Amino acid sequence: MGKKRSSVPLGEDLAPPQAASSDAELKKLKRSLSQARTRLRAEQLRSRAILDNLAQGVSLYDRRARLVACNQQFLDIYRLPPAFGRPGTSFRSILEARVVGNTHVGDDAEAYVSDRLGAVRENRPLGDIHRLNSGQVISMTHQPMADGGWVSTHRDVTELFNMQAELTHLAYHDPLTSLPNRTLYYQRLAAAFSAVPVTGGFAVLGLDLDGFKPINDTLGHATGDALLQQFALRLSSVIGPDDTAARMGGDEFAVLHASPDVVSALALAQRIREVTSQPYDFNGQVVTIAVGIGIALAPTDGTTTDELLHSADLALYAAKRLKRGGIRQFEPLMDHAVIERQRFEADLRRALEQGEFELFYQPILNLASKQISGFEALLRWRHPEDGLVSPAEFIPVAEEIGLIVPMGEWVIREALAEAASWPAELRIAVNVSSIQLRRGNLVATLMNALATTGIAHGRVEIEITESVFLENSEESLETLRQLHALGVRIALDDFGTGYSALGYLLAFPFDKIKIDGTFVRALDNAAGAQTIVSAVADIGTRLNMTTTAEGVETAEQLRNVVAAGYTEVQGYLVSRPMPRESVRRLLNGAYDTMPEAPSEMREAG
Repeated sequence: MGKKRSSVPLGEDLAPPQAASSDAELKKLKRSLSQARTRLRAEQLRSRAILDNLAQGVSLYDRRARLVACNQQFLDIYRLPPAFGRPGTSFRSILEARVVGNTHVGDDAEAYVSDRLGAVRENRPLGDIHRLNSGQVISMTHQPMADGGWVSTHRDVTELFNMQAELTHLAYHDPLTSLPNRTLYYQRLAAAFSAVPVTGGFAVLGLDLDGFKPINDTLGHATGDALLQQFALRLSSVIGPDDTAARMGGDEFAVLHASPDVVSALALAQRIREVTSQPYDFNGQVVTIAVGIGIALAPTDGTTTDELLHSADLALYAAKRLKRGGIRQFEPLMDHAVIERQRFEADLRRALEQGEFELFYQPILNLASKQISGFEALLRWRHPEDGLVSPAEFIPVAEEIGLIVPMGEWVIREALAEAASWPAELRIAVNVSSIQLRRGNLVATLMNALATTGIAHGRVEIEITESVFLENSEESLETLRQLHALGVRIALDDFGTGYSALGYLLAFPFDKIKIDGTFVRALDNAAGAQTIVSAVADIGTRLNMTTTAEGVETAEQLRNVVAAGYTEVQGYLVSRPMPRESVRRLLNGAYDTMPEAPSEMREAG
């Protein structure tokens, strides 16, 4: 028998144990690497999905100023072709492409590119809002990263910016005539007084239309509005480039004339009278009016806004007494009106002591239920000789002389006592002056009234205006917080007429915002008013606040605010303010009917 052969095939050797172990580890490493690549790919897809679904544009760059990644929103905002979204694209080439597409800033393209590259080299966080040459408004942030690169975010805020601009314009301009309103006029007067050391002074002209009321009453409000619009156009056509014409309200206008020369002011008054007294033609209906003009010079006739306008008012009063379409310059002897003012103040003080004040109540209609949701208490003064005096006349005087605090305390006690007898679902709204917040003991007054009447705290609404925030805003906010802590509701009244309306909604958690009637009336005339009205309703909805449209007077206005999504309406279309006896009859009789049930409401609803 020969030797026993080995079972190992010829030419093959047994693999060393170390080699077998290395093969296994290599396979394991390959599997791990494949799994890591799969996870990385999935993570990249998730990141890309997140990036592409962001509401804003995002771009990420490395330390060599080359693009790492961006989303489609970034390319869309700057109107960049897809090729500029490829990784590795230089920041400079993206800037140059924006210049070609006119989505850069400024007239000097080279300076723009150089400036942006320089900002990147400074390696510090940046954030700003830019208006591009294309007209877009972009909110941009630049955040450096530790590796030398950076990430930028880009949001197109053009629509929001334009909406804010429209809201600001309406807050400072008369919606009917587009002239500056009283607020803006006062601001420009303050600036003119500040410049007196340089300019030597200026003039103000107070204007009042003679014969407007009969035209408005006989031909209708539409013709009256058209007349005011044409008058404003003629007035604007004759003033100088540095002058300001404003509508102060109703048929009252004013002009700030940049010259301190009385001859120049008189010449301007003559031009205004000549141009505005020409006939007005409304579809074949020809009407004429005259304008009375009173002139006062600064600083001779007044060293403050109130003094100067008072002097102009006295001159205007004298002009109207002189003749139709008269022109008068202020004279010191005209100041006999001061005596009348002192008498008015004395009568006002006596009125509180003698119980001459009374409250009227205006219903507020809930649009969903078509039921009254509450009433707003409105102060009235029944003078023993003059009858009912307009709040527009006595409230400003009461604020000036400090009488508004005890008057306001009386209103709170009286309104809550009356509302305590109403059905439990009805609220009572009370207006509070900024002076009451600053000087009065408002929290204690309200606590005492709540305890005395027993009315549920949630039925009480305190209405404030944006003027509350102008002085001692933090102090006013603290008082409002204390009131809110009591469980009463806080409403922001006359929303949109003040100084930074949107900011106030973030400063305090209001329960309700009431859009000023100016905007509601503007629905009939001003382009863009519907956008503003709808925007305010949308803001209220998003902030979970009740929204009330004030000053609704026509069925068309009601249809517009209903379509905009308002919660409540208030105005003459629903009901005029009524004395407490009428409220009691309403509530004790047909609760779901109004004394003046307008058919237009049923039609609009």
